[in-house]
Amino acid sequence: MAKKINNMSVGALKAHPSQYPTPVARAFAALPCALARHIETEREIEDVDIWDLAFRDWLTDAEHAYADVTTHLFNITAAEVVCEDDKPLVRMAMLIDALVGSEDPDTFEHLYRLLPQFEDLFQCHGQGPAARHRDNMLCAVRRHIDTMASLLTYDGVIETEQTEMVQIPQL
Repeated sequence: MAKKINNMSVGALKAHPSQYPTPVARAFAALPCALARHIETEREIEDVDIWDLAFRDWLTDAEHAYADVTTHLFNITAAEVVCEDDKPLVRMAMLIDALVGSEDPDTFEHLYRLLPQFEDLFQCHGQGPAARHRDNMLCAVRRHIDTMASLLTYDGVIETEQTEMVQIPQL
């Protein structure tokens, strides 16, 4: 007969009141949904003529989604950092702000390629539930950044590799 054994320490179940929920964590919690909406609206306008009046509402939706993301990013960076676990959230917000604000696709690509090298800066090092919740939010945002990298808005023109054409023998 198996018994359920709780192997988590009791202290890990309790978050210190100063650690959660902080203003930064509350502001960051809304960011993944805003990024998802931004990605969705950018995908919708990728294959259409955005200057055609029939698609004007799609362009307006994309502009509103972008403005929503920048508003959330501002709220995160303007909020007071209360504890050490807030710093990775602010760093991620600053990175996303640089990514979405980049005018040149090469800048986006350069910043995106630097992300794995500095992954420690975007992780919480605490052991409690507050730190784990922040890490989960950071992982969700990281997946959105990976998706953004595939969008034409940030990747520029997708270049296809040209391979040597195989000569088919004529019959």
